[in-house]
Amino acid sequence: MPREDLQFRVYYNLGPLWVYAGDVNLKTDTITYNHRKCVHLVATGRSLKKYAFIFKLKDYYQSVTAIKGFKPLFYEKKTLEGGFYIHNIYHFHWDSLNVNVHTEATRHAPKDTLLTLNKSFRDVLSATYYLRITNTSALKVGDTLAIPLIVDGKKQTYYIIYAGKGQMVHNKKRIACDVYKAVITSSTFFSDTDPLVVYVTADKHRFPIYVQANIIVGSVKVFMLPYLDFRPKFKSRKR
Repeated sequence: MPREDLQFRVYYNLGPLWVYAGDVNLKTDTITYNHRKCVHLVATGRSLKKYAFIFKLKDYYQSVTAIKGFKPLFYEKKTLEGGFYIHNIYHFHWDSLNVNVHTEATRHAPKDTLLTLNKSFRDVLSATYYLRITNTSALKVGDTLAIPLIVDGKKQTYYIIYAGKGQMVHNKKRIACDVYKAVITSSTFFSDTDPLVVYVTADKHRFPIYVQANIIVGSVKVFMLPYLDFRPKFKSRKR
């Protein structure tokens, strides 16, 4: 697996209003973990300092996933969003089909639980990478991928719909992509219409160059640099 250091720019968009809100970094490398050759995924995100008084965001995620079988072995989530803190640590034991889960948060005391693994459960970060390496040649438009996840210490299944081929345009160059849409139900944050759309380049790199999260008011749009060095055409008036 190639070593990567991917940079992303995050905007909030509402009609003609565009706000450069933050940055995301995704690093990938290979390591040896418990005598296994693994891929180490690290994702970090931060909001811009000038918006910290409105909503401060500082996120850190890491996942250690065995290359053989692509099963997660270790996962950590440490986030500070809007003054609320979450820290989760998972240790996966596939020989005994269980996972040790440690969770703590601003409004919840530290808790340790043992969950059974009766499916190919993943953490959020390894699931994101798995989407990139999924072979789309046998997929048809409308096919649904079921992805069992452990999210904040709870087992859940999320569904991703393959929406077919699409294109992104940058500097008059068309970039062929595979398009995915997430199914998110009973959310107070995401819109009911195409809540999450992801464009992955249809080449050997499989870069996630564009993500659009349609929320209740407006949308959050994420552009990968330098593939899509997007600059909004419309800017809000300065006061």
